[in-house]
Amino acid sequence: MCKRTRDIHPILSLVSSLLLFVAGLLFVKETWYWAYVATFLVLFLLFRYEKLILKLSPFILIFGLVMGGLTLINGSRQDALYAVYRVLALGLAGVLSMSIRPIHLVRSLNQLRVPRWISLGLLIVIRFIQIFREEIRRIRQAITLRGIRFLTTPSLWGRAFFIPLTVRMLSISEGLATSLETRGFSTDSEGSSFEIICFKRRDLVFSFLFLACLTFYGYLFLRGR
Repeated sequence: MCKRTRDIHPILSLVSSLLLFVAGLLFVKETWYWAYVATFLVLFLLFRYEKLILKLSPFILIFGLVMGGLTLINGSRQDALYAVYRVLALGLAGVLSMSIRPIHLVRSLNQLRVPRWISLGLLIVIRFIQIFREEIRRIRQAITLRGIRFLTTPSLWGRAFFIPLTVRMLSISEGLATSLETRGFSTDSEGSSFEIICFKRRDLVFSFLFLACLTFYGYLFLRGR
């Protein structure tokens, strides 16, 4: 069954994200770089990525200022500006990559006949990272509630943090392996899915606009060489 969603096809989002990041690094020293960033921000807004943009904006702003400040210590203002531009390129790529639902990406890879060990490995890594972040948050909350502070008792804080984290990671690893086995996941079989990830008209429009914008700025870049 082909599910109708407003999400861009996961493979298209992944490829577009990589192209945006690479192109952003290539164009970083161009005078029209701000126009490049603004163009793709408008494109993302047209395709309703405003929530992801707002979610990423504080991180990009802080990270950009930190990178620019560190570069400014041993470099020029121009170098610091280029450092901020590189962070903006990362932010543009992050908008698309964060919109990808892991299970949809895995199903798309399966439809493309990508080896199962790759798609399953990707799903496990993504899921493990999500669980890992959640466990770190819970352990830090538990440490704070017990009144343990890193600045006052660093050795106690380290034991309270790393020992539970190690135990939880071993437990989670075993749980993931058991979960895959009980659900019948195997690298020997091709597998099937009840949900087909389709390439929709929305994806076609996005592809056309994305490639048109990227081609235009690529032309400006090559003309200036």
